[in-house]
Amino acid sequence: MESDHVGKPNEQTADKNTTPTSQQQQQGPPIQWPPQSHPPQVCYPPAIGPPNAQFHGYNALPPGGRYGPYPCPYPPPGPYYGQGYIQSEHRHRFAGACRCFFLFLVLVVVILLLTKLIIWATLLPRFPVFHVENMHVTNFNTDANPFTARWETEIRIENPNTKLYLYVDGMEVFMNYNYKYDVGFTWINPMFLESKNKTSMQVVINTGESAHHAVPIWIAQDMGKDQKNGGVNFELKIKVWVTLKSGMWLWFRRSLTLNVECDDLKVNFGNSTREGTLEFIKDREDCYVST
Repeated sequence: MESDHVGKPNEQTADKNTTPTSQQQQQGPPIQWPPQSHPPQVCYPPAIGPPNAQFHGYNALPPGGRYGPYPCPYPPPGPYYGQGYIQSEHRHRFAGACRCFFLFLVLVVVILLLTKLIIWATLLPRFPVFHVENMHVTNFNTDANPFTARWETEIRIENPNTKLYLYVDGMEVFMNYNYKYDVGFTWINPMFLESKNKTSMQVVINTGESAHHAVPIWIAQDMGKDQKNGGVNFELKIKVWVTLKSGMWLWFRRSLTLNVECDDLKVNFGNSTREGTLEFIKDREDCYVST
């Protein structure tokens, strides 16, 4: 009898525990989480409460706070941390290589500039000197159609360089009137000048021989007016292709295109209407040379 009386409350208790409540029926079946090798570790800061706070009906707080010990250890770094470190190291190496290459280029440029300055200071390259010695005009006829004239000009060329040879590869010579009108043209053959050497050449320009290079009538008339007034001013323009070479530095070579202007070449005709000579000037300046 006693055993039956004792077992009934147990059965009621079991039925009460196994019977789902209305709240559990509304929530549905429990969620099944995937199995984990290690339980997730959740860290929270320690709970802050009033001093000496021990609430009635609750156990004492565990050491370190309400939610467990704090701070918790950090998880080990993932594999991507190592990859990032390797990529960063590669970037640093690449940047270092670029800096070294840039410094090498700067060093090469500096060495080349210094070498050029040393060679320039040693050789001291200078332009050749041109000087008009004399000029004689014949067959000067402004009344003819086409206009005819012949200029025979003696020009001195000097190489002022002490360590450079001068190669004149070619020259175009133009005879100008009034600083802008071409009245004659010719070519000069190449020549060679050693260092500190000079030579003279005879430049002959004929005009009126071909109708393709005929001087316009109104220009011939203007020259005829100047001739009657005592003299005609001409200007000699030369385009020169030269090459400077060194006997010491065999690899040194510099090619230039020079523009030479010899102005104030006044030709006096005197009583003759067909022949004239260059007006004598004691200290006639050299021709102007530019690149």
